[in-house]
This record gives sequence, structure tokens and C-alpha cells, in this order.
Amino acid sequence: MKILLVTYWFLPHVGGVNTYINVLRDELIRNGHEVDVLAHYTKKNDKIYMLTNGQFVDKSKIKKAVYEIVFQYYEQNQPYVESWIRWREIERYSFELALSLFNLEQYDIIHAQDIISSRALARVKPDHVPLVSTIHGFLASEHRIAGNIKSTKSIAWKYVHSEELYGATAAQRTIVPTYWLTRLFTDKKVNVPPSQLSTIPYGIDIKKFMQQYRSPISNHFPSISKRKTILLCVARMVHVKGHHILLEALALLKKKRSDFVCLLVGDGHLMHSLRSLSRRLNLERHIYFLGDRDDVPQLIRRSDILVLPSIQDNHPFTVMEGQIAGKLVIASNAGGIPEMIYSGKTGLLFPNRNSRKLAKRIDYALTYPKRRKKIARQGKQWGLKQWAPSTLAQKTLDIYERAVKHTALELIDSNDHELDFNEEVSSRIKLPISDIHTPVPPTHEITVPKNNSWFSDSEIPDPAFIAALKKAHRN
Repeated sequence: MKILLVTYWFLPHVGGVNTYINVLRDELIRNGHEVDVLAHYTKKNDKIYMLTNGQFVDKSKIKKAVYEIVFQYYEQNQPYVESWIRWREIERYSFELALSLFNLEQYDIIHAQDIISSRALARVKPDHVPLVSTIHGFLASEHRIAGNIKSTKSIAWKYVHSEELYGATAAQRTIVPTYWLTRLFTDKKVNVPPSQLSTIPYGIDIKKFMQQYRSPISNHFPSISKRKTILLCVARMVHVKGHHILLEALALLKKKRSDFVCLLVGDGHLMHSLRSLSRRLNLERHIYFLGDRDDVPQLIRRSDILVLPSIQDNHPFTVMEGQIAGKLVIASNAGGIPEMIYSGKTGLLFPNRNSRKLAKRIDYALTYPKRRKKIARQGKQWGLKQWAPSTLAQKTLDIYERAVKHTALELIDSNDHELDFNEEVSSRIKLPISDIHTPVPPTHEITVPKNNSWFSDSEIPDPAFIAALKKAHRN
């Protein structure tokens, strides 16, 4: 099959979606499939590009026209819709129209990686191409945690739940990695039918990870005394990842002992404020901000304990990587993390948002190194069995098969034959795996038509969201 993986988020970056796409693409290619990846190019979100060949669309050339249409509509028809919602609408429609300029006809299946791309693709993809989605988190709660939404009674709060519903139900089948996420989506606030969802835990390319793990560190590594235990936190620097909880815990720990340092890997809009917090807590000698890194496995090898203080998280790759590496993982009990760690057996959990309890868990691990290493060994045994990438690939291919058959049945009145998935797959030859971790930069621009007639048939705004906003306003 020829498969397209699509995400609204920019690639590459330090984060779970990036890792998931890399792992899945590797495994699909090993199984004989051809795979392309489509994403935003940088944090600026101005270009959408094909990572495998450098084709791109300059989204800014579309956005101005979309802005005028959306702004005018809401001003005239629904003036109560706040600017934050309008911005999200404009951004999604611009992304949607940019996707429509790529040749989506050529694919046997499209696999979206978030609610934004899922809804967008459902509206512009060819009818004969099946759509599958994997949802990696629950954005509605993340907006609330980040402070973008102040009240659960607001139109914005109801709007983001509509985003979750329409994104999760846009595809023929929707994959979620944890039962925690399944419960959120099937809750009455979102109300996704349980039959829409399939739970497939992530996998990790263990062989490739261990090859990187044993390689030399490729970037700067701080000079650290051998008497210090090294903690490592790998996460985007956004509020939902809970870095401030970790810093508060380390400040409490510092009152008792000083035999530790903590490496923070990742970037994000909170970098500056976290540096300031570190200074206010007098942690300068204990904290190293390393930014985004491409040598995370090597950093794990140089560390002793991995810490993940997330306020909300789904199925973090950091936990998987720490377990595979045989390192103790200390994490919050947020989201789907308890499905990955049996506290005291395969890692240590602490109550979400509780810096005092986190400090106690770290103190325990530092005080009892033999117990720490025993739990780490047990975590490794669990991880090697649980996180095999072949399991992820096979279960995902099973979902593709269902989606292909579902689409064939929908089109049976207009087609003389139904695709035999198994025959089609088995006829594929094994293809070599290209270097997916070095994307081709945007070099071949796809022309955006100068007038707006090319998208005059598009329903902008989306009628489903118009109705959702009217309902939210009435209630």
C-alpha cells in the first residue's frame, strides 16, 4: 500500500507524535509499504511540506483569503464567537485547503495524527481513499490547563469539545493508545461512539533505540561530578508537562541533600519562565537546560533516573525509553501513565501536581540505589515485552484493513470490484528503509492559485462547527 501519514504539528520536534510517526513509518516500510509524511515545517506554521520529497505549500498565501471569509461570516452571523475560536477556525481551514493542493488521489490510505488533520482531511480527501486517525491526547483539557479557557461554562470550552468529537469521528476508524483516552472520548461531554475507537498502545523501535543508546553523545554534555546522581526530564516546555512541579520538588529536595543534578531536554514557550523559576529557587547548580536534542537515547544512557512530572499525558515515549534502557522512571499518575507503570514494580508513580510527593519519590530513589536498580530491571523486562514495534504495526495494519473494506462497501454502487486487502498487501515487495529522521526541507513549492475560485465549493465555515457554536451560545 501507499500510505500517507499527516499531522498538523510541525516535524521534526522533540515529542511523542514525532517518535510515533518515525516508529510506525519504519515498521510499515519493513512490511513492504510505501510511506509519505506531511506536516508543518517549523513552529511558524507557514509552510506545509512533504518530508519525503520536499514539496510544500505556502499556507500564508491561503490564510489571508480564509481570514476575510471567516471574519466576515462571524461578524455578520455569530458576532458572539470570540477571537480565539475564530483564529482556530481560520487556521484549520487554511491547513485544510493547503492539504487539498497535494496529490491525495495517489494514496491507498491516509492516516491522520490529530483531531485537526483528521477533520480537515475528511473534508478534502478523495472519497475512495480511506481515512484512519490516531489521537495522541485530549486537547480540550490541555487548553484548560494552559489557561486558554477560563471557564467550563464558556463557549470556548464547548467548542473545543466539539473539536474533539468531530476530529475523533471524522475517520472510518480512530486509534487511541490508552484506555484513559478512550474513557475521555466516550464520556458524555464528547460522546464518541465506543465502536469508533480502537485502543493500540505505542511501540518503540528497540533495536534502533539501543544502537543510538550505545552511540557517543553528539552534542555538548555538561561536566558533572561522578558523585552526583543524574536526573533527566525529556518533554516539551509547555504547562501541561509540569516542569514547574519538578523544579518545586527539586527545591524541596535541595533542603535535604545536594547529591543530584537534573537535565531538562526540550524547548517551548515556557523556557524563559522556567529558567527564571530555577533562579528564584536557587537551583542554578542543580539544573541544566539542554534545549532540543537529537541524542536523547545517549542522554538516557548517561543518566540514572528519568522523571516525568506531567499534569496530563497520554502514553509518553519517555517512559517507554526509560524502561527499555533499564533506568528507573518516576512519573505522575496523570492520564494513561498508570497503564505503563506498576508503581513499585516497574517504576514509581506520584500523585499528579504534588511536588512534595515527587520530592519524596526522588529522595527514596537516591537513598536506596539497590532498590532503584531492582525496579529499573523489572521495568526493562516489562518494556521489552510490551513495547515491541511489530505489535504496533500489525495492529495498525489490521485497522487499515477494516477501513479499506469499509470504504469499498461505501463505494460498491459506483465500483465494479472490491479491493482484496490481503491479496494487495501480499503482492508488495520489501522496500529499503530510507532515512526518515532527516527530512527533505521544503524546496519544491506547489503553486497556490491567485484567485479564490479554486476553493469556492468548500464549505467555509464548516456547517458542523456553525451548528455547534449556535448550540453553545443558546445553552
